[in-house]
Amino acid sequence: MNICSTSAASGSRATATRAPASPYSTRCRVTSRATGCRTTLRASSRRSSTPGCPNALRCASPTAARTGCPDESPIQVKKTVKRILVVKPSSLGDILHVFPALELLHRNFPGAELDYLVHPAFAEILDYSPFPVSRRILFNRKRLGKLPTLIPEFLHLVREIRRNRYDLVIDFQGLTRSAIFAAAAKGGPVIGFARPREPAARLGYRRSFDVPAGHAVERNAALVNALTGGNAPVPMLVLPENPANAAAFRRLAGAVPAELVVLLPGSRWKTKKFPPALFADVIRRVHAEKPECVFAVLGASSDRKEQEMIRQEVGPGFPLLELAGRTSLGVMMEALRSARLVLSNDSGPMHAAAALNKPVFGFFGPTDPAKTGPYGKIHRIYQRRPGCLNCLKRSCPKGELSCHRLDTVQIANDCIQILTTGD
Repeated sequence: MNICSTSAASGSRATATRAPASPYSTRCRVTSRATGCRTTLRASSRRSSTPGCPNALRCASPTAARTGCPDESPIQVKKTVKRILVVKPSSLGDILHVFPALELLHRNFPGAELDYLVHPAFAEILDYSPFPVSRRILFNRKRLGKLPTLIPEFLHLVREIRRNRYDLVIDFQGLTRSAIFAAAAKGGPVIGFARPREPAARLGYRRSFDVPAGHAVERNAALVNALTGGNAPVPMLVLPENPANAAAFRRLAGAVPAELVVLLPGSRWKTKKFPPALFADVIRRVHAEKPECVFAVLGASSDRKEQEMIRQEVGPGFPLLELAGRTSLGVMMEALRSARLVLSNDSGPMHAAAALNKPVFGFFGPTDPAKTGPYGKIHRIYQRRPGCLNCLKRSCPKGELSCHRLDTVQIANDCIQILTTGD
């Protein structure tokens, strides 16, 4: 992931940093709730030769090894895992960040079936899961948030979770509510992060692993590596085309242009939404040099306002497909697959483009691309660097959004370069 710093002043030169180092050679700490025993394991540790220790890996603690340290082995469950439950209900980007970890699970447990607890709005994205999903358990957060439907929805969800018995339950979400539903599953053990997003979540885990800080994709994959005793790198996924969704996109767009540039101007936070005028200025400059390009706006119905503002900026005759709110998640995936390049705010569809290995030019302000940016080395991140960068605030305390003042000339020139040379 290239991280390019731009300033509002023209003539500023981009600087690049390397992608985050792989965490898999680092130590992972595992805690067993059943025994209270805490050991530090390497994902690539040797098998134990200690007669009294049932672990498949050598315990880092000699005392733990002498006492047997049950349930600490990251590999002893491998032969018995037939059904897995994964808990990561939302959002779109967060679910896509789990996909490489699902691939690692599939490699380690090729005969197992996977069930997935997911928000209904994002269930369709599981069609693209590298580990085929046998059953989708729908987690309707809105119904759980309303008093009249809270108890019946809670009981219904628990019944659905307990319909099957699981050999392994993994909570990738790390919230108290996700841990509660993970713990409700029959069987187990329930696995999670030693440092979840909400500390109370650990109360629901049988075993937890302390993985290195870093990008969410790497942390999720590291959790699976720690669990299985592996040391695999983050897998490079090739998500298969969905023919029905691809056909639906062709019907919507007409002839799919060879030089398609996708715009993703939406986001859930106001502070993540860079001005539509910025997108418009970039694509005007690109089109002046690359008139064969066609541009398309994708997003939810809530992104139509930004789409209309871009259209007003570029004018009625500009080659802009206005598709915001007109595609399902699956059709959006196939539209992104057709793109040569994607210009995006920090959003779920941005991560969909990255998962499809499409070059993403990401605009970042309040969030940290090193943790939640588009994963991979083909992407470029644009940030203006005020002192409040990566503030994680949904509204600007200064009321000025100075982080949104990017150099559109540089961004356009970079677009033209990648469209011309592919680099």
